[in-house]
Amino acid sequence: MNKTTKLDILAILILVLIAVFFRFHHLQELPIGLWRDEAANGLEALRVLDGDLAIFYGTREPMFIYLVALSVGLLGRNPLAIRLVAAIAGTATIPVTYLLFKEVFRWTDHRVRLLAFLTSTWLATSYWHLNFSRLGFRGVLLPLFASLSFYLFWRGWNQLEHGASRHRTTLAWFAVSGLCFGLTFYTYTPSRFLPLVLLPFVGQAVWGAWSRRSEAEQKSDRTAPAKPLAALFVFSASCLLIFAPLGVHFVADPGSFFVRRGVSVFSATDDQPLTTLLAENVVHQLGMFGFLADPNTRHNPAGRPAFDLFTLAFFMVGFALSLRRSRKLPYLFCIGWFLIMLLPAILTYPELPHYLRAIGALPVACVFPALGAEAAWDWVRARTESLKMRSAFAVILGLCLAFSAVLTYRDYFTPRVEEIELVKAFDPRFVETAALMNELDEPGAVWIVPLGPHDEQRMAYFVIDFLYQGQAPLRYVHADEEAVARELSASSQGSERAMVLRTTEHYLTQPWYDLYADSRGLIPFLFDKHTRRSETKHFANVDVLVYQLPEGVVFSMPSGLQPQKIDFGDSLKLTGIASGLSSGEPRQAWVALQWQVSATPGADYGTEIALIDEQGERAGTIHELLLSGELQPTNRWDPWQQETSYHSFTGLPDASRGGYSIQVSVYPVDVDNGWEFAGPTAEGGTSLTVGSILPTVAILD
Repeated sequence: MNKTTKLDILAILILVLIAVFFRFHHLQELPIGLWRDEAANGLEALRVLDGDLAIFYGTREPMFIYLVALSVGLLGRNPLAIRLVAAIAGTATIPVTYLLFKEVFRWTDHRVRLLAFLTSTWLATSYWHLNFSRLGFRGVLLPLFASLSFYLFWRGWNQLEHGASRHRTTLAWFAVSGLCFGLTFYTYTPSRFLPLVLLPFVGQAVWGAWSRRSEAEQKSDRTAPAKPLAALFVFSASCLLIFAPLGVHFVADPGSFFVRRGVSVFSATDDQPLTTLLAENVVHQLGMFGFLADPNTRHNPAGRPAFDLFTLAFFMVGFALSLRRSRKLPYLFCIGWFLIMLLPAILTYPELPHYLRAIGALPVACVFPALGAEAAWDWVRARTESLKMRSAFAVILGLCLAFSAVLTYRDYFTPRVEEIELVKAFDPRFVETAALMNELDEPGAVWIVPLGPHDEQRMAYFVIDFLYQGQAPLRYVHADEEAVARELSASSQGSERAMVLRTTEHYLTQPWYDLYADSRGLIPFLFDKHTRRSETKHFANVDVLVYQLPEGVVFSMPSGLQPQKIDFGDSLKLTGIASGLSSGEPRQAWVALQWQVSATPGADYGTEIALIDEQGERAGTIHELLLSGELQPTNRWDPWQQETSYHSFTGLPDASRGGYSIQVSVYPVDVDNGWEFAGPTAEGGTSLTVGSILPTVAILD
């Protein structure tokens, strides 16, 4: 092993150690939770483990899913099994990038080993790359396979151009490069732009072949070989061989190829001219390197630009230098790769800049600061012979790299964004809920999880689908008045008990809504109306309501509401009431109230429903916000809108064997700044007795 090889191995070992630290440090704890897109990859991985193999999974390329399947098979169903694949891929990208740029600039006047080391160091400590090396998103595979295929391509190209190897060996590099290039199309959608990066090579190959042909004709020698064209043919053939199965799928199902066209600028619906929109997109996307931040907290938990100011300064110098030398192939390749792989983000219109869609440009983006740092070193060396000055510059450069690494660590592991923003982005509640369900699981039961009426947040529950491994079946029920009774009846058949998830935080006090889809309490209301609650288990942010299920239970919504004409003021009227009260132990009661507004109320209103026994004492009290079926407070109701609220009382005292009068209070609340149950004593509140409720033989309606 010669000295050069030993230096390369040492450099790669240092780079890998840095990359491993950043990508595996506290990987089990950060990021918190598991985002729904990550869980979707986990669910597809479970399909793979069940033998359901596919070439394309809905909107997803398959490679990451197959790798996750391998990880889940080894580690089980947990967030780490998904994110470990990304961490390994992110780490592997670092040494491959070192080899790539050492090869790209091999025949230039650069110190190629130093240049490659600086590039890979910036990538290893890159805040941008670190984010996606710890998330279970398939995009992290694109920089790895793009860098690997380009390294193999440049290795073959350099041998071809400089005669460093036999012809067959050279073609072998192109063949393997083509295989890897074909695999990039199985990683992430922006990979479809990568072939454009090779256009300078195609142009040079065609021009070279034409020139050699002209020289051969002048010498009457028609046997001159077109080596670059032959090499590109081998590359293309091996690439197409790998791409063919995916290509056949796209031909058979063109919709899967254009599945992301909905976010294209060409589908934008505003009146802004396309040229203006594109110009703004270019500015926003380029601004990510020092001035603008990706607004998506999942991509950018610290809310900062991709590069710090030191890196940006070197980046601008390196990019300007590359533009000045762009007639030379290495610089043209770097500029082309960088600009072309920004296009997937530039050609979309929401949420720019977008770090994930531009991830294909990540490795080459880190070569420009390296070029800038080397140019600055050459500038210092040309102006001074002082060893102290040169040493001082080397120390400054080292400090810049170290400072960049420290900023990355601080911004990722101790982000300045508020904790609530991280919770919104990664939503750990679903991981906690799934763990709770696994712990409480029991045979003979069924889990009932509420869904919004329109399935708009169904993906949010992918986390529970992936992580829940209990024996009790999992049933999702729409919290919709037209469907809830029917779906509950079907979901409860064959089970002895039902375990219902009920959140303890009201959705209007939270910036997310998924587990709050049943904020009106339709599902617990129907269970309390038709069955008996045997237990309520309290946990952080969620209760588990346990019900004993009668055989063949059939749920129904309240019917035959008694008409009422009770005016609570501010255009809000009570127009109907229905109720029921059990005579068994423990006593349970339910009340349904029908509301109507003659005009949009000037405030949002909360309600207090109280049951008053024969001695005038309160037997049960419920506070709830008055919401529509679309979970809108009263200030957003339309004139003459009619809605029904549902209330259930469990564990009523048995001291009174008679019935109860029903007292309803209405009071204004401030839902925009958080709200509390002020009760009828609040200013503007009204309290009225609206009816009575007597015991029946059974709880059934």
